[in-house]
Amino acid sequence: MPNSEKKEQEHTPMYTLYDRFTLTGQHHIRTWEQQGHSWAAYSNYRQPAAHGLYIPHPVLNLVVRGEKRIYDGLQVHRLRAGDVFLIPSGSVICSEILQPSEDYASINFFLPPDLLATHYASAATGKYVAGATQTLSASLQWQQLTQALLRDFREDGAMPAYENMMDRVLHLLQQETAVVKAALAGRPSVSMQQVMDRLHKNMQEVRLLEEVAAMGNMSLATLKRRFRETYQCSPMQWIWARRLQMSALLLRTSDLPVPEVAYSTGFEDLSHFYRQFRRCFGVTPVQWRRGEIELLSQSSR
Repeated sequence: MPNSEKKEQEHTPMYTLYDRFTLTGQHHIRTWEQQGHSWAAYSNYRQPAAHGLYIPHPVLNLVVRGEKRIYDGLQVHRLRAGDVFLIPSGSVICSEILQPSEDYASINFFLPPDLLATHYASAATGKYVAGATQTLSASLQWQQLTQALLRDFREDGAMPAYENMMDRVLHLLQQETAVVKAALAGRPSVSMQQVMDRLHKNMQEVRLLEEVAAMGNMSLATLKRRFRETYQCSPMQWIWARRLQMSALLLRTSDLPVPEVAYSTGFEDLSHFYRQFRRCFGVTPVQWRRGEIELLSQSSR
């Protein structure tokens, strides 16, 4: 790859900080704010869209219409209308709005970490362990909440009281499994937050673990230990998984040649990229792209 192209790509963050509800590709968005901070939003898309996102605080996603995919490491979740999806703090994911036969619409909440830590203190398990993204049970109560919120957003109704709405959401979350409660109970250490705040911006550029350790002002041994405690894997295993999930998304949503997909996600050796991709997804990048395109064509008929 020419050096000029490489330099241009290196200045483009692989993942964008998701601390506001506004994203590229949205047709319409309306937000509610509390003390100058957005806490809930209704948005819709009329065209496909793809995003790589770093989620510093927990997010609750209520799908109103349409379909989308969430790539989390080596897992791919397909969300449809009526689904309730939880994204724990510290998640680094890819989101893909699928080619809609109808537009895609959802309601999103930022869940306040301090309130969650207090509410779910009994579910905490000591050292923080990063929770996995997961689809919650689509109960009648979640459906009723979604419809009530949708009416307020659509009809320009008065914003519900923040405290009352959070109490209602937390009450519904309280009825979920112990795994969900544990994922909501804790938060990463300050040093790990510092690492994630910096790592998501230039993940494709990292070559040495010492660079990652320096992001959190910690030793290499401490970095490895804390990554193992938090994510149950080594730092490089975690980084490779996030590079691969982005490459899988790009193969789905772009016409970039496979070598460009590899280079743009941090792989300098094409043979290494092919080996890693096949080991993780069971097919080659070309087979993945063909298979996904066929699946998309079938689902849109």
